[in-house]
Amino acid sequence: MRILVVSSYPPRHCGIGVYARDQVAALRADGHEVTVLSPPDGDGGLKSEFLGGRAFADAAKMGKGFDRIVVHFQPSLYYRPRRPLSKIATSSRLLWLVLRRRDRVEIIVHEADRPIRWRPDYAMLRSALRRAGRVSFHTNAEWEALERDYGVRVRGHVIRHRVAPVTAVSRREARARLGIEEGGPVFVCAGFLQPAKGFDRAVEAFARAGPNGARLFVVGSVRDPSAENLAYARALAEQCRSVQGVTLVDRYLGDEEFDLWVAAADRLVLPYRRSWSSGVLARAQALGASTIVTAVGGLAEQAGEKDLVVGDDEELQEGMRRAAIQAAEGLDGRARARDRAAEWDPEVEPAQGRKKGRGVLIGLILISVFLAALAQLTLKHGMNQVTGGGAEPLSLREPAHTVQRIVTNLSVLGGFALFVLSASVWLIVLSRTSLSFAYPFASLTYVLILVFDRFVLKESISPTRYGGVALIIAGLVLISRTHST
Repeated sequence: MRILVVSSYPPRHCGIGVYARDQVAALRADGHEVTVLSPPDGDGGLKSEFLGGRAFADAAKMGKGFDRIVVHFQPSLYYRPRRPLSKIATSSRLLWLVLRRRDRVEIIVHEADRPIRWRPDYAMLRSALRRAGRVSFHTNAEWEALERDYGVRVRGHVIRHRVAPVTAVSRREARARLGIEEGGPVFVCAGFLQPAKGFDRAVEAFARAGPNGARLFVVGSVRDPSAENLAYARALAEQCRSVQGVTLVDRYLGDEEFDLWVAAADRLVLPYRRSWSSGVLARAQALGASTIVTAVGGLAEQAGEKDLVVGDDEELQEGMRRAAIQAAEGLDGRARARDRAAEWDPEVEPAQGRKKGRGVLIGLILISVFLAALAQLTLKHGMNQVTGGGAEPLSLREPAHTVQRIVTNLSVLGGFALFVLSASVWLIVLSRTSLSFAYPFASLTYVLILVFDRFVLKESISPTRYGGVALIIAGLVLISRTHST
């Protein structure tokens, strides 16, 4: 198969270019004939200007000679900042490529901006995504986010980060080659210096955690010398100088040196503020390294068993503190860490920053239970109407008449509708947790109906029933503090 890959490419300093290089190597190893269309500073077989979308127009012209056209998409590769007419031209050229070559075009979305739907450049980008033969993402979270934000359904597909085979060195050898003295635990933040990477968050968390003898190395350089990025790099350098144990290594990392820093670290720290997925995380996993990563974009989904996912700065601080303790004491892995009384108890404090997720889960359970109880009350009201308050109970001797009496009552139909809505929410709950965690909450329907009987229907409730309700609530409190998975 003849394949045209439109992407940044080494020697350009770009994570997407590295990803494309590894993809091209894998395709060629599979016997495909691959041509790379890269920017002028890349080493592709063909070259074109990417800013303004000229590369899309060139790909559309030459696309007839290829069986497949793969476009690696990231906004900053193609769109000129603060140039609205250029942005419109870029999107129109991408749409033209898709319209001319349609099913041959695959767009690999590495990142996409939140759209302003009324703007023509986003409208045309949306149309291109909808019409492309295939749109690929690295995680389901990215796929769902794009369809939600752009209000579009795409022919989506998830492909994992493709990393070329790597040869890992030992931690001792890596530290020796980098000139890192043996001693306390080592944390590493590696990548381009920009606010979205959040390396300043790691420095602040390290300073607050105060792990004795630990060291943090922030290693990277500014790729895009914008005023914002340069100001961030200066502030980060000052911050690193002010915190004992933190070192800033300001230089671009080639693949070999990057791998050495990953191998040298007890934990690679990815404190991103914004990200779709991470090539750094994928490469760390290929090297068998453990990371601490924030739960933004699709990173929580991309994280592996050895990675710790944190939700906020407090959890990042606690994660670094505990990782330093584990490294200092020679502990390896979560299983052994759980044996220590000082470590997280997963039955009480979720280790991966899922507190918000647990709150949402219990909220969905309560909504489903409330709708189920309301459905019962609505059905009861409807059946009181159908039977005249019990004076004319239903009879199975005349099934057709019985069914007619039921289905013509609006309250009964409303009750059935509420049951369907409750079941829909319940399906969402079951997709996120175990049945043994969720199902006991169904007993709350008894509590709600008892409250309705007492305060709406003014029926008397015996003390024994109140005692039963208290036991139900106590049991649910205990269950809510256990693992939800």
